[in-house]
Amino acid sequence: MILRRLLFSAIRYAARNPEVRRQASKLADQAVEKARPALMKASRKAGKLTQSASDELSEGVKKFKAESQRRPKK
Repeated sequence: MILRRLLFSAIRYAARNPEVRRQASKLADQAVEKARPALMKASRKAGKLTQSASDELSEGVKKFKAESQRRPKK
């Protein structure tokens, strides 16, 4: 309990320190730059999968409408 309280107070103190904030910002920017190619690749793949699912759904709707129009109404 005491260790937890000390740890959180140290984190709060560091978060208020402008120099620590600048360093954290730089590290975050570097991490984003390193991850950018993988993020872009994943984004493209997700876009292709979404487009594929959309096309498949659209095709199913067209097929359903065509079948429902051919059936005689009761």
